[in-house]
Amino acid sequence: MTGVAPTQLRIPYVIARAEEIAPQPLTFVRRPLGGLRLAYADERRGDRVNGVLRVRVLNNRRGAPQWRKLNTLRQWRCMVKLLCQVCGQAATDPAIGRTPWIMTDSAFRELPEDPTGGLTSAPPTCWACIPEALATCPQLRISSTVCTVARAEPAAVLADMFTPGPGHGALHTGEHNVEISLKDEVSIRRALATQLIVQVHDLQPAPLEFPLTDTDTVAS
Repeated sequence: MTGVAPTQLRIPYVIARAEEIAPQPLTFVRRPLGGLRLAYADERRGDRVNGVLRVRVLNNRRGAPQWRKLNTLRQWRCMVKLLCQVCGQAATDPAIGRTPWIMTDSAFRELPEDPTGGLTSAPPTCWACIPEALATCPQLRISSTVCTVARAEPAAVLADMFTPGPGHGALHTGEHNVEISLKDEVSIRRALATQLIVQVHDLQPAPLEFPLTDTDTVAS
């Protein structure tokens, strides 16, 4: 849900706000078994998830919406708990036991080894919010496919990359939105995750009775 005009759509749950920026006291520390890894100088519970350091943000939903940015905490929560990226409520349809999801070319990638699944960095969207999202989000007008998925699991992250600097400092390499598998233990040591990527399984077309507009498409 990026690039949405403020006058057209309520502020989606996952959108970052101006007053949610938090200090990032980054450093490199030596691991018990050798080698360096990126860390916070005052690392706390919740900073490291799935083995990767996560960017610190507040979760107060205060300040002007940053329409092209997602709040890392809320995006992560939507992905893990399958919450709607617009309203923040449970997205899974209990009647069918599946989760509705809008897939786009920019946020979904097929996997050769999984013909009915793939990777996505966009959270699900509940049935109630899909019509509003499709009608008002410019990005979804370019490419959008309404599907349902059976399940999703953490698979990778989008991250900024760092390298050790003088005095155990951390220097940004200039690399943004680098996709790193959670299995890539080497790269994860230098990564500051900004978004969680999940692998969705058993991707199917949205139910035919779901009301679509003229500009929407359904997976085939």
